[in-house]
Amino acid sequence: MSAIAKFIRRLPFTLATLLMLSLVAIWTNTYLGQISHLWLSRLGFAPSDLLELNLERLVTSALVTNGGSVFWKAFAIILICVGTAEWLTGTRRTGFTFWGVHLLALFLLTLIITLSHRQLRQFGLQAALAARDVGPSAGYFACLGLLSGWIKPPWNWISGAVLLAAFVIAFFIPTAAGQNAQVKFAADLAHLLAFPLGWLSAGIGRKHQTGSLSARSLKT
Repeated sequence: MSAIAKFIRRLPFTLATLLMLSLVAIWTNTYLGQISHLWLSRLGFAPSDLLELNLERLVTSALVTNGGSVFWKAFAIILICVGTAEWLTGTRRTGFTFWGVHLLALFLLTLIITLSHRQLRQFGLQAALAARDVGPSAGYFACLGLLSGWIKPPWNWISGAVLLAAFVIAFFIPTAAGQNAQVKFAADLAHLLAFPLGWLSAGIGRKHQTGSLSARSLKT
């Protein structure tokens, strides 16, 4: 088997995700410039969408970025984080982690913002429920968590603690000039939820899988 064929066979989910992200970027013209308000309103996700049962936005929002350098950054992170996770843990586990945690993180995000609406008002974040955003970051940060949790102890705990601390720090960094505070709050909270969920997913069924792999190696 050639190196290219092996690469494709080992990374079908990563390559399919990159292809879809690229096609949508070409369709929306976000591979060079910023996403337009029209495309953001059509494809983006806001917590209020979940309350209004606009469930398709849970998926469409992950297939497009804010555009320009953000698209290329997302492309690179998917290639590195999702690709490495798929190479080491398998396609099924990586795909379930990416989409499962993405969906769960947005559900939890909506629940938290809905329940803390009054408290958010005190910080000027009362519009967070309607803050619309796009991007696959919850999915690829979940895969980063999967990678962190997959490596051997104690490095899984050390890397997990360091990376989680980085997400906490990012959450509390003040909003930059020209940046939408509601969008930053929702995005940072989604990342803060996605990473540990991805980390925890590394332990699901791992002992059974390790045992199966050992049994196969003994047979061969």
